[in-house]
Amino acid sequence: MPGAPRLTVAVISAGAVGTAVGEALARAGHAVTAAVARSDASRARAALRLPQARLTDAESAARDAELIILAVPDPELPGVVEQIAPHVGPGRIIVHVAGSRGRAVLDPVALTGALTIAAHPAMTFAGSAEDTDRLTGCPWGVTVGDELSRTVAELLISELGGRAIPIPEASRPLYHAAMAHGSNHLGAVVADAVELLAGAIGEGADATARDQAAALLGPLLEASLDNALKWGPRALTGPAARDDAGTVAKHLEVIGGELPHAAPAYRALSRRIAEMKGSTGVLRELGDRPHGAD
Repeated sequence: MPGAPRLTVAVISAGAVGTAVGEALARAGHAVTAAVARSDASRARAALRLPQARLTDAESAARDAELIILAVPDPELPGVVEQIAPHVGPGRIIVHVAGSRGRAVLDPVALTGALTIAAHPAMTFAGSAEDTDRLTGCPWGVTVGDELSRTVAELLISELGGRAIPIPEASRPLYHAAMAHGSNHLGAVVADAVELLAGAIGEGADATARDQAAALLGPLLEASLDNALKWGPRALTGPAARDDAGTVAKHLEVIGGELPHAAPAYRALSRRIAEMKGSTGVLRELGDRPHGAD
């Protein structure tokens, strides 16, 4: 953002998310001066994508930076906050990117006078350079404790090409559950679908068959996702939605023979679609009592 002050930035630590956020901040003109990188992969990632950052420990990184990005795994966050608290104070901005945690986990550093923000990028990260590009246009789930923090969060996120969406502190667990259900579980379903389709295309599900399976599924998945986001349950199609119990049963048979571990997920999702659409025949086939049945 033209005219915005440039900040010195520390990234704790240089995993997939931290590196992407740090690189995006560097592109916006901020100076990423320090990074914590505990693994060989993180050190290599930081050297390639955060070349101006010196690799150091959390205390030193926090001591010397104006903006500190905490990008450690969610369970580790409270410990890291306690670790850096003695080294921060007024004039510092502390941002964590954990989805499941709100702003309150940063209370130990807030008590030092630092400004605290929970800002979770609603994006999946693979650890590649493309992660940084995906932050452009990415919405962020933001939880803050005051208007100044809200303004700072919105400015920083807008610099990265994103949009801040407020999430109440008490709603962070539900927010994160919804994000994980929509993204992680979708990814698992798609991975199973590619494997099943590759098995239908070629013997042994080789690389060529997987590529062809991905090519077949891609446009269908994009259209299905777009329709679901726009229309919700009204957009659902397929055998469970149209109460085709025989086809659902056949699908369970062939999936069980080809990829047994995928069958329970197919059954559960068929049940959920049938509940949404009132498909009583499918519910009977799956051994469920239809809603409203005597």
